[in-house]
Amino acid sequence: ITAPATTPKRRNMAGIDAAFVRRMLHLLPILIPSPFCRETFYILLVALLMILRTLCDVWQIRNGTCIETAIISRDSRAFWRHMKDFLVAMFPIALVNNTLKYGLNEMALCFRTRLTKHLYKEYLTGFTYYKVSNLDNRIANPDQLLTQDVDKFAHSLAELYSNVSKPLLDIAIYSRKLAQNVGGLWAPGAMLGYLTASGLLLTHLRRPIGHFTVREQRLEGQFRHISSRIIVNSEEIAFYRGNDREAYWVNKVFRKLESHLRYVMQFRFGVGMIDTVVAKYLATVVGYVIVSRPLLDLTNPRH
Repeated sequence: ITAPATTPKRRNMAGIDAAFVRRMLHLLPILIPSPFCRETFYILLVALLMILRTLCDVWQIRNGTCIETAIISRDSRAFWRHMKDFLVAMFPIALVNNTLKYGLNEMALCFRTRLTKHLYKEYLTGFTYYKVSNLDNRIANPDQLLTQDVDKFAHSLAELYSNVSKPLLDIAIYSRKLAQNVGGLWAPGAMLGYLTASGLLLTHLRRPIGHFTVREQRLEGQFRHISSRIIVNSEEIAFYRGNDREAYWVNKVFRKLESHLRYVMQFRFGVGMIDTVVAKYLATVVGYVIVSRPLLDLTNPRH
């Protein structure tokens, strides 16, 4: 009974860098083969729905402010008028939100379908499957790479598209609204300056997470490889009474996985604390200061 195959340690940190961009440019023709394919349709649909959702969020904020104002001023007619508007808008807003989720899931499924067909076409061409399993030890778990990892990659890519596009759209719309309400471009400029500085800080703190994810998938693959190897070689293991040896390797690989997952949870806890304070509470403080500055200025003729 042999030890599980291991892959050489890499010093490269996983992240969005020049190497990631080059690899994505290589994969894009596979994932999106034509400007008139189904993937392009869902990309455009998700972009349109993100615009609609941001506009819905702006409307909800304005309508909620009107409801609170009506309550404070004890204006029952204005209260019920804005409440009726909110009740009417509930279903369209829910439709936009759930259609956006459906579009992202459909986009991820389309990406997975394209990539799976391409990989299995290459994997089953000639004797590639035989060479990978018997002549090349660089890939110890092709079953996971072709199934679970492809699924995670497709969903991560769809989430990346949403997580990059939505903040940029929100920044453009909210900056315009903030400049109109507060007056001048200094307000959105100051807010964007803080968000940029805090974003750079948090990005630097989160850098090891990419490396942790790569290592987690590698350890998960080794553990799955050990489990599947016991099933495939059960007759030989039983004949040589190698169950104790296999139990040793299972426990050893799982201990590595358990230790890594616990370390990642502790790291995420610490970074999450800093993230919550910097990106949420301090951002709220900065926002209050920016919005209140012209209102508290008694010499400002506009207010």
